[in-house]
Amino acid sequence: MEQKLPQDKQIISLNQAEAFKHILPSAPSLSSYQAGWGGFFLAYYPEYPGCESPKSSFRQHALEVIDPGFSSAHERYLATQHLAYRLQGGESCFCPANTTHWTKWDEPLSFTVITFELDLFTHISHQMYPGDRLEFKPQWQVFDPIIQVLVQALKADLIANCPAGKLYGESFGTALAVHLVKHFAVVSPSSNYSLDVLSSKKKQDVLDFIEAHLDQNMSLDDLANIAGISKYYFCRLFKQTMQIPPHQYVVRRRIEKAKQLLKCSDLTTVEIALECGFAHQSHLSRHFKRLVGVSPQKFRKS
Repeated sequence: MEQKLPQDKQIISLNQAEAFKHILPSAPSLSSYQAGWGGFFLAYYPEYPGCESPKSSFRQHALEVIDPGFSSAHERYLATQHLAYRLQGGESCFCPANTTHWTKWDEPLSFTVITFELDLFTHISHQMYPGDRLEFKPQWQVFDPIIQVLVQALKADLIANCPAGKLYGESFGTALAVHLVKHFAVVSPSSNYSLDVLSSKKKQDVLDFIEAHLDQNMSLDDLANIAGISKYYFCRLFKQTMQIPPHQYVVRRRIEKAKQLLKCSDLTTVEIALECGFAHQSHLSRHFKRLVGVSPQKFRKS
C-alpha cells in the first residue's frame, strides 16, 4: 500500500545539532557545532535504524550523503515528487530551502546531512553568475565522487577536533557549496562568468596578514576581510592567484616557520608546534613529514 504523506508540515532551521531532533528521534553522534564553521552545518548519523521523518521544509539548503556500503528500501516525497527506490551507498540527495520533504527507510544507514545558509549560496551565485537568476531544484540518486571526498574530509576534520582551525573546514565546506552551485543551479543560457585574480595590493595584504598570524586560528572571514571581498569569492580568487587553496598555503607557511625554528631556536617540538599554529605536536609532525619528507626531529638533527 502506498504511504500517504502527512498533512501538517514543520518549517525547521537546521543550523545546530538540537534542531535535528525535529526530524529524527535523536541528535547526531557527530556535528560541527563546536567547530563554529560559518555558513554551513554538518551532522553525522552512523548506522541509524530504519525511521520515518515528519513532513517538513528547511530554511537552509540540505545535502544528504549515504556512506558507502549501506543500502535500504525507502520512500521519499521531495517537492511534488513521490519517489520509491532502493538507497545505495555513495548516493546524495539535495533538498533546496523551503522544499516540502518527507522520507522513510527500512534498514540501518550511515549518512551525513550538511545544511547551507542561503547567504552562502547567494554570495557564490553572484560571483559565479553575475546578473543571472538562479534556481535550485531537488536532486536525488546523485553519485558524485567529489561530494563524497569533500564530505569525508569535513568529517575527518571534526573527528580530529579541527587541528588546523576553522580555516581548514571552512575551505572544504565552501568548495562543496561552490560544487553544488555549479552542478545543481539552473542558470539562464546567457550566463558568462570569468574568474579574476587578487590585485597585487590585496594579495600582499593577505599574505602579510597570514605571516603575522601563523600562530593563531585564522578563519576565511579574517582573510576575506583583509581582501575586502566575500569569503566565498576570496577562496576562488586566492586559488586562482596563488595556484593553491588558502588552507594549504597557510599549512605550508606554518611548516616553513617550523623549519626555521627547528634550526635556529632551542624550543621543543611541542613549543614549535604551538608557535606555528598547530594544535599539537602530532599535527605538526604529520604535515611536516608529508611536505618535507622527514620528521621534525630528523630535520633538526640533519
